Amino acid sequence: NPVVMFLDDLQWADETSLLLMHALVTDMTIEGFLFIGCYRDNEIGADHPLMMRISDIDRMGSAKINSLRLDVLDVQSVESLLSDTFCLTPRMVRHLAEAVWQKTAGNALFVVQFVSSLYDEGLLRFSLLSRRWEWDINMIR
Repeated sequence: NPVVMFLDDLQWADETSLLLMHALVTDMTIEGFLFIGCYRDNEIGADHPLMMRISDIDRMGSAKINSLRLDVLDVQSVESLLSDTFCLTPRMVRHLAEAVWQKTAGNALFVVQFVSSLYDEGLLRFSLLSRRWEWDINMIR
């Protein structure tokens, strides 16, 4: 059976955890194993233990390494996210998307957390009367 292991914030991993990651990824007897690791590249340099482990794995050639760099979201991406989330047209969420983007600078994690906080604070609510999501843009700004 296939197994997927996902570890986030690898820039903070200790040496023992990195050794375990290395051992699992390079063990040729393990079949059906997919390792997904995330780290903040702005917090580490080439001499960071994580980068050295990744270089070791790549040099060994026993595992294929694919890198994917994620940038911050632009305002149109935030608009699409909110449009899909609230089942509203992009035009209907445009001002909300702009406010969310301004508050979060497009950081995807912050976007999700900020929208959740709007809901928790009652600034974003589902109206049973209109059967759609509503918000007060002036209170959010």
